[in-house]
This record gives sequence, structure tokens and C-alpha cells, in this order.
Amino acid sequence: MIIHRTIFKELLKNLAVIIFSLSLLLFMERFVRLTRVLMGKGADLTDLAKIFIYTQPSILLLSVPMGILIAVFLTYGRMAADSETVVLKASGMGFMDISKAAITLSSLCFIALLFTSLYLLPRSMESLKHTIHETIVKKASMTFEEETFSDVFKGTSIYIKDIPAENRFEGIFIYRDSDKSMEDPLVIVAENGIISSNPEEGMIKLSMNNGVIHTYKDSGSSTITFSAYDFILASGTESEAKIKPTEIKTLELWNGRSNNPLWALELHKRFALPFACLIFGFLGAALSNRIGKTGRLGGFSLSLGVLILFYTSLIFAEGLARSGEISPFLGGWAANIFFSVVTIILTIPAYKDRPVRKF
Repeated sequence: MIIHRTIFKELLKNLAVIIFSLSLLLFMERFVRLTRVLMGKGADLTDLAKIFIYTQPSILLLSVPMGILIAVFLTYGRMAADSETVVLKASGMGFMDISKAAITLSSLCFIALLFTSLYLLPRSMESLKHTIHETIVKKASMTFEEETFSDVFKGTSIYIKDIPAENRFEGIFIYRDSDKSMEDPLVIVAENGIISSNPEEGMIKLSMNNGVIHTYKDSGSSTITFSAYDFILASGTESEAKIKPTEIKTLELWNGRSNNPLWALELHKRFALPFACLIFGFLGAALSNRIGKTGRLGGFSLSLGVLILFYTSLIFAEGLARSGEISPFLGGWAANIFFSVVTIILTIPAYKDRPVRKF
């Protein structure tokens, strides 16, 4: 029907603009966090383009459900303000007929986002991690500046007094905190050194000359002098050992969900976030039918309030699941369950609000 196509086109246009705007904002927020690592470290336009592409699946998981709700409110709010909804009801169309375009669009977004969540997300996150690590490894010498502390490498602070030539340092001070590979913190002071990297193995090595290694324990400290010492700043094996749940493929999450609650939580989230598209498609249409003539501004304001409540609930439930207070299932689905109930409560009276039949 031409009416459905017209509403669908308006919804699609609003959704495209909203997703583009939200994705850009969310990317800039993440890019600001990466700036500390990338800017001044040799990242070129190709690296930035890769990072932009690889962050899109995780961003779309947030922006698409948000875009669905805002687009539905904007479209149906505009229709109500222009009395188009009243005309459609007077012509014999019920709630489901008027909302058909919103439900169709939300269903299509659910399918697309489910594919993104289950297939593209883990691969993009893994590629993003590899790209950032590779950028730092390839341009390792640019990670450091004269008379400046650098903490790019986790758990390690490095101070360089002078950089007389590329990859050559003088006046080196290193502090490494204790971690799984090293029980006690240590301090290294060296006269000079050369930094080298191997992008294929993901390794950065600082070869130092004429220095001292200080280690500290509760019982005391020890000092070791050296004429030559190789200090590993980053390695591919370390990178592989610290895999986040978002980087694990869906099938692996499914197989290991019973032994790892965080994996189970991530698995539920990969299904729950796309399902939010369906909830918002019905909820937006039902609320628009109920609140009447609010216009674009009123619809936008109401949609923001709903989104804040939804994502606050989602973050709160996820935090409880991570701390073991609730099950991973509730951690991923609690917000969806609550808003599904609200949607059903609002949809039933809207569905019953049928036009009077003409005899």
C-alpha cells in the first residue's frame, strides 16, 4: 500500500540520519580514548580508517536500537501533529495497520543487527585490537618523547632523557609494576639503549647498556648491575593471553558459557541488544498512539527519556551480573524483559483502539 511505503520511507530517512549522527558521536567518544595511544605514535590515515571500520559493529549495537526508537517517535509524532493519524483512523486503519511500517523496519534492523552481533562483532574487535597493537609496534620509537614519562604500555612507566637519533635513547628510567608474570615491582636505570620491533611477532624490545635493576620486596630490596639487558615491552603472546569476551567468536562463547559467567553474559548481550530493535519498534508506535500531538520535539524528548532509562537499566543489570549478584541471563535480558512488559501493556489498548466500522 502506498501509505505504508510513504511512512516507511520517512522512517528510513530519519533512521539513517540518526544512526549516522549517533555513530559519529560514539566513534568520537571512543577515538578520544584512543588518542592517548595513537596520536603522535605514527598512526596514519590508513590506520585511522581501519579503526573507524572496526569500531562500527560495536557502535551499531548501540546506535541502531536508539535510532529505531527516535525515528519512530519523530515520524509518528509528526504525523500526529499534522493530524495525519486521525485521518488514517477515520479512513478505517487500525493501530497495527498504521504501525506496520515501524514494525517492518524494526524487524529488518533486528535481523541485520543479529548478524552484526553474532558474526561481525567478535571479528571486528579482534581486528581492532590487532590494528592498535600493530600501529604501536611499527612506530615503537615514536611512542617516546624526550624528558617525558610514557605509560602507553600497561603497568610500565618509561622516562627518556634524550633521543639523539631515531630508535636510540640516552638516560633511561623504567618502572614496571608487579603482575602475573612478575611478582615484585622493579626499577631499571640505564645509560643508553636501542629500541627495536617485530610487527610479525608483535614484539617491542628495548636493548639497554650499562645499567642497574632494582627489585623490591616486603623483606627488602636487591640490586643487579648489567652491561647489556633486553627489556620486552610488548609481545604477541601477551596480547593473545588477554582476550576480552567481546573478541571471542559466538560459537566459542556458547561452548564455554557454563564455565565462565562473563562469557555467558556476553553471549546473552549479543542476542539481547538486537532484540531491543523489536521492542522499540512496538514501544515507539504504541507510545506515539497514546501521547497524541507532541510533534517532533516532544517525540524526541520522550524517546531520549526512554533510552536513558533503558540503557541505565542495562548497565546496572550488567554490573550486578559481573559481581555475581544476579545470573548472566538476567544481566543481559533484564532491561529487555522490563520494557517488553511495558510495551505489551501499552500495545494492548492501542490495538483495541480500532476505528468504528461504517455500515
